[in-house]
Order: sequence, then C-alpha cells, then structure tokens
Amino acid sequence: MLTMKEKINTSKLDTRHEHGQKSKHEHDKNSASQTTRPRFKIKFTDYAIENFTSSFIVKDKVKERAITPFDVSKNTALKGLKLCQYRKGQKKYFVLFYWFNKNSWPITIGEFRLGIFGTKQCEEKVYEIVKDHTNDKGIWIKDPKQTIKDKETKIIKAIIVESQKLTINQVTERLCKDNFPKSKKQGRLTGHSIRGMCLYLIGYNWRTKHLIYVDNHKGHGSVHFKSNYQKRTAKPDDWSELFKKFPPGHGIIKDKKFNPNNERSVFDSDLGKMVIEDLTHGIVKRYIDKKHRSFGTKKNMLDTFRKLWNYARDLGLMGDEPPRNPCTEISFLRPDTPQSTSSQYNHRRFSEEQLKLIYTTCLLLSEKYPFQAEAILLMIFTGRRIEETLKIKRNYIKYAEGVIVLPANITKGRKEEFIDITPPVQFALEQIDKQIKGKWKKYQFVDWLFPSVIRIDSKKLHDDHYVRSNQTRLKSVNGCWKAIKEKTGIYGSPKLFRKTFSSIAKIVLGTTSKARALTGHEQDSTLDIHYDKTERSKAKEYAHQVAEVFNFVKKTG
Repeated sequence: MLTMKEKINTSKLDTRHEHGQKSKHEHDKNSASQTTRPRFKIKFTDYAIENFTSSFIVKDKVKERAITPFDVSKNTALKGLKLCQYRKGQKKYFVLFYWFNKNSWPITIGEFRLGIFGTKQCEEKVYEIVKDHTNDKGIWIKDPKQTIKDKETKIIKAIIVESQKLTINQVTERLCKDNFPKSKKQGRLTGHSIRGMCLYLIGYNWRTKHLIYVDNHKGHGSVHFKSNYQKRTAKPDDWSELFKKFPPGHGIIKDKKFNPNNERSVFDSDLGKMVIEDLTHGIVKRYIDKKHRSFGTKKNMLDTFRKLWNYARDLGLMGDEPPRNPCTEISFLRPDTPQSTSSQYNHRRFSEEQLKLIYTTCLLLSEKYPFQAEAILLMIFTGRRIEETLKIKRNYIKYAEGVIVLPANITKGRKEEFIDITPPVQFALEQIDKQIKGKWKKYQFVDWLFPSVIRIDSKKLHDDHYVRSNQTRLKSVNGCWKAIKEKTGIYGSPKLFRKTFSSIAKIVLGTTSKARALTGHEQDSTLDIHYDKTERSKAKEYAHQVAEVFNFVKKTG
C-alpha cells in the first residue's frame, strides 16, 4: 500500500504525462496543417482536359458542378481561367474569373469540344477579351458581360428588323386576319370597301367565292366564310384555312365569264413575293397601268395599294423610319371619252316623263321582280343611294313620327339621316306590305325591308341569326332594271334617280341649301356640281325664257 507522499508524487507524474501527450497531439496537428497538399490544378492542354473527370463529392455532399483551376501563369491573360464541369451531361466549359468593381465575376468563354473548341480557341478568345477590357496595368476597366449583352442586343434588334421585312403576300394575309382596320381612326372598313380590296389583293380566284362581306350596326365591315357550291369546296373555318386551300397561284379563275381580261390578283402574281418596303413609285405604277384597265379600276387599285402600305406602316412592319408611301404621287390621266357605261351617266338625269314611265313599269314588273321593283320606287321618291336603300330594316320605319331613320352605319356620310314618309314614300311602303302579306308571307320575320327571294334559303327561316344576317337581304336591282330598260327603251342606271331627285328638289325649293336637307349632301357645292343636272329639253326652255329679255332685237328680212 502506497503512502500519502507516494500517492501525491504518482498523481504529479500522471499529470505531467497527460500534459505531455496533449502537447504532442497539438504539435502533430500543427505540423499536418503546415504540410497540407496544395489544391489540384489541371494542365491547360486538350489531352489533359479530355481525360479529366471532376469530382462532384465535397464533404459527403454531391454537387451539380465542379470548378477546377488551370495550371497557368499568373502573369498571363489566362490568369483566372478555370474548367467548369456539370455532373449531368458531363459537359466541360472554359470559365474566366475576373475582378471588376471590387467583385469577382465569371464569364463563360465556351464549351470544350475536342477538335472544335479547345485550348487554342479559348486562349485566342480570352486574349481578345482581356485586350479590350483591361488597361496597361492589367486592371479590368470594362465589364465584358455588358459588352456581350450590348452586342447581343444589337444582333437581336437586327434580327427583328430583318424578320419584319415581310412580303406583300405576308402583309396581305395579316391584313385579312386583322379584319381590315382603318388607317386614320378606329374601326374597320365597310364591307363594300373590303370587297374592293379583296378583289385586287386576293381576287380573280376561287378563294373569294368563299367570302361574305357584312357590316355591323356601327358600319364596320367584316368577312364571314361560306361553302362554294359551284366548285363543291367546303366552308373554311378561318383565313388560315382559306390561304392553305388556295396558296399563291392556285385557284385562279380562267373562265372568261368570270374573268374576261384574265386578271391575276397581287397575291397570285410575282409582285406578291416582293418585300413591301421595297415597293417603288415605278413598280406600283407599271403594275397598275395596263391598257385593258379602265381609269376607275386603276384608281381603285391604287387606293388598295395605298391602304395596304399604310397598314404595314401603322403595324410597325417597316422599322422605326419607314420609307415614304410610293403611292403618294402616282396619278393616271383621265380619258377624254368615258370608258365605262356608268361614267356616261355622270351628266344625265331622267325627265319627268321618264320617271312616270319607270314608275308604271315597276308596277307591272312587281310580281316578276318582287322587292326589286319596290326598291326602285323608293329610290325614285327619295333620291337615296342604292346601297343605303337596300340596307333599310323594318324597325327603321317610325310610322308614328312619319320618318324612316337611317342610322349612321348605313349612310355614306356616317351620320344619322331621315326620310320623311311623304305620300309617294307611303305608297312604296304599302307596295312592300302587299308583297309580305301576300305571296312572300314567309319572309315577314326577315329584318330587311327588301329581302332577297332568290338568295334566301327557306329551310333556314327558323334560324333567328340567319334571318337577321346580310345573306337574306337584296344586294342589287339589276334584274328589274334590265327589264325596265328593255320595256321602255330608257337609257340610264339606278344611280340617276339620286341626280334626278336632287335636281328637281333644287328647282322646286329654289335653293341648294333647302334641297340638301332632303338629299343628305355635306356641302352645297357637291350638290351643285355633281347632282344638279338639267335635262336638255328644260335647258332649251330656260334659254327661250332668258331670250325674252333681249326682245329689243328686231327681226330682219
């Protein structure tokens, strides 16, 4: 048994032993830290990179990417270059780390692909970047990422500008799908204007036989689609399907009956393949100015080109500074002799005797040409345009107020106008009622005052939408008018009824302003110049009346 002194000595010895072990452990630990292996660096060679595989495990965690520095000199432009490899796909990228604005930033130089983009290509690209973005001391003075971003922005902008250089056909397709918007104010063109544009842009082709042109209550036109029973082609769902069925050059009408001059639309011609902003004054004029085309046709075609150009400009398809519209200064010489039958009527009007003869003939033809004859009667008594007359609906007639209200959407001036129900107008309305209450009673629920007995499908009269649509209204009075001319021998057209009514109104009322209240003209000058026409017999009568002033002239033997 140990004495107390021996126990104390033993305890001191154990304590010294423990302290000695602890000091030795700390020494070993410090020695290990001083001899830690330096971080691994990969040689900057294609062979080394190709055969190198990164370790994605760090402290028992799996990382999605690993970055390994290259063994390059710190005194070269390659300083900061590292290899980045992704675990998924095992792709390797050259990444340059640079110091800018007191922060370290990475920039990808490119993907390593043996034989395509290796150390040589990487080195050239790095040297170029360092040269452009550092000063003589090697300090980064510009951010290469911003340089790349600016460059990409310019490229993207150039691509956008280039991509928007659309051909005339591509702009035409967009115009159709966009429902023919107006260029100077909100809204769409009228159905009549759309029909004219379609004729020159995509017409003289069976594709237009699938189109129906209608106006809504605001006078904005739109296009609906239908089947073409003549060619037995199904109804297209939309414009895309129509252009798919009839691409450029396909479906051109060659029948002389429907296309006597063998015309081709812009869409079906070589001109349609041209970039629209490359159009010039000369190209447009040469395309339009063909000998077989009338002056009116040339004017309408020019107007179509002008509207198409304005649409492309307004849509931003010509860049920030679009060229000037090539149609601006184009004009065509007006012929010294009328080229069309309609223009021959510009300076004519019906006499009172002719009006009476037309009136009685309409009554005789009423059974054979129902509603056409009545429409002509209403035009005789009101002087309204044929397009306005045929768009009158039954609910426009206000018998209690004694007027027919023409809403702005159907008048040429796009303003509300009125037709007073005078005895002659009342007579025309009664004739229409006789038709509706008699043989054509089944049309009593059709909205239009002048329904079409030829075009209406009786099987659809139960369809509320159909009976209110444009498909059920009368579109022209050509059949009845042709019969009137054959029976009476009168030379003229239905548009002369407006000229005749205007002239009579001015004579009876004494002033243009009073007559204008009935005709709806915007200006007195319009009525005076274009509508106040005096027949030859009346002019002769007026000449003799004026000659009486010179009664001092003595007859000589």
